[in-house]
Amino acid sequence: MTWNSRIGIAEALDAARWTGDTLDPLGLMKHESGAVWGVLTDAGDCGLDCPNGAVIGFPGDTPDAVVIAACLAAAGQLDPGQDRVELEERDVWLGCLESAGLDNWPGVDIARSIRNEREARR
Repeated sequence: MTWNSRIGIAEALDAARWTGDTLDPLGLMKHESGAVWGVLTDAGDCGLDCPNGAVIGFPGDTPDAVVIAACLAAAGQLDPGQDRVELEERDVWLGCLESAGLDNWPGVDIARSIRNEREARR
């Protein structure tokens, strides 16, 4: 395993407005709150320095979702209530798209392939 296995974390943090380090943009990311996440080993071990001074280490087999949630929580970006509402809204919207026949659209096979590739990287 190489640090590339943690690219999903870097992409999620980038989407959450974290900034990559100039010398190692995908292996060391910072948030304006002071939180810093970085890959530590080729085995995918990574760490999080929290604004409150806490330091958390994650072994390489820690799921990306756990690391992402810890990073967002440390940066004050995790609001479970808001996330639930957003997921419910997306679920309703997806139901409407499926009712309109989106699941019969030729591009749905491409979307499934993309989803399968992302799940395989986890």
